Amino acid sequence: MSIAPKIDRYLQTHNLSFDTISHPPSRSSVQSAIAAQIPLSNVAKAVILKDDTDNYLMAIVPASSRLQMKQMQEITDCQLKLASEKELSQHFRDCQKGAVPPIGEAYDMDMIWDNKLSLLPDVYIEAGDHETMIHLSKEAFQHILANHPHDDLCVTPHKDKDDL
Repeated sequence: MSIAPKIDRYLQTHNLSFDTISHPPSRSSVQSAIAAQIPLSNVAKAVILKDDTDNYLMAIVPASSRLQMKQMQEITDCQLKLASEKELSQHFRDCQKGAVPPIGEAYDMDMIWDNKLSLLPDVYIEAGDHETMIHLSKEAFQHILANHPHDDLCVTPHKDKDDL
């Protein structure tokens, strides 16, 4: 499959340079980083949330961290929950299950991103399948995030049931 068509079109339309890294099949952004021998701290992932009226929000966070749901609800002033697998498959038809690229604009989805992402020298993201990562420079990734809200959305992983 390689790069999801909507992601490829977005990157081309915005004239963003990137390269791809192929890796053995994986099931998550963490496994993709390991398979591609990429530092997990340089991988950004998408967490798709929705409110009670079915408005969707893509939270973009470091794959090495966990999203704080309570913090997200305070920031957005709404009750949020994870979108279901069925909802994800409807919104991300050109992606394999579980390989959502963190570029909300390509899917007409609002985004919010974690402040830690601005510190990365370069970023790797899922391409839409389980065998390809997209490598972006800091400048290219910041272009994707520009004009979208950001905050401290994450914590270091621990076993709190309120964190994703």
